Amino acid sequence: MNRLPIFFRWLALVALADWLIARTITRSAIFMPKPPPVIVAYQALSLIGQLASTLAGLLALIAVLWIALESRRESRAIGLCVALPGLAALSVFALMITPGGWPALAYQLLVIAAVVVMSWRVWHSQQAISRKMAWSVPALAMLLGECYHMSQALYTALRWPGPPPFANTLFSLGELFVVLSPIGLWWTFRHTERRDVPAYVWAALATAALVVVYFANPAMTGIVSIWSVGLTLYLPWPVYALSLWLAGVTAIGSLRRGDTAGWAILLLAAGGYAPHFATHVLLSLIGLWLLALSVDVRFGALAMPPASPAHMSMPRRAPSWMS
Repeated sequence: MNRLPIFFRWLALVALADWLIARTITRSAIFMPKPPPVIVAYQALSLIGQLASTLAGLLALIAVLWIALESRRESRAIGLCVALPGLAALSVFALMITPGGWPALAYQLLVIAAVVVMSWRVWHSQQAISRKMAWSVPALAMLLGECYHMSQALYTALRWPGPPPFANTLFSLGELFVVLSPIGLWWTFRHTERRDVPAYVWAALATAALVVVYFANPAMTGIVSIWSVGLTLYLPWPVYALSLWLAGVTAIGSLRRGDTAGWAILLLAAGGYAPHFATHVLLSLIGLWLLALSVDVRFGALAMPPASPAHMSMPRRAPSWMS
């Protein structure tokens, strides 16, 4: 992460604030009784969440344009120079009016094109197949989510009666890949995470809190999950608990080592599954790009040398904000 401009780190932090405050805490408070002190706190949190959302949108636009400029140096990633600026322009357009029909279809096609270009670059790298698969699982989840939105946009543009018959299948399959993504990432980085006992402990505490909330009120947990990360929780709850635990282990361990995988996981979580807003789509794309860097995929000037066994065994200094 030290190789990247500082606004990437700020983007991850404000995106995390947007996710936890604007889309999780304030929406969960809808189910709470609100005496006057709670109303004041709710209004303050809502204001902070709105500021975080605005700042995340601005930084996301800056980040995708920076990635597009860097991609000019790579022939296999040159498609990002077209797809990402187009997404940025349509994202600004989406802030002024709500696009529908053909504009929405064009937007979804640009998102899919950007993911396909990154996938082409990943699979033509010289890295191990396990690293390519670990990257491909969240990429497939994003592709399926965008295909779900694209099918609805296509039906709207062509004025066909909907909904599309295969839309729910696409959505459910994409959610399955979302749940499998942390498992694949942990399996890839397990040799470096195995000794990081605090990461396992902190992730287990967060998972235990989610399980308690789920059993206390399953209906409310399902609603908040859809609002927060876009997941319907149709799979058995132990699958989600395992996925959350391994996501926390990988993210915390990567952040402590200064690896971009930790920031990528935060951005992917903040973007959510099958996001409706342009800012969250850009967050997911940036997260996938950072995840590509973490598996040593070489993008232009950010080429990272392959880690030697001696280098992998040396502990890295944790980021200053975690000390």
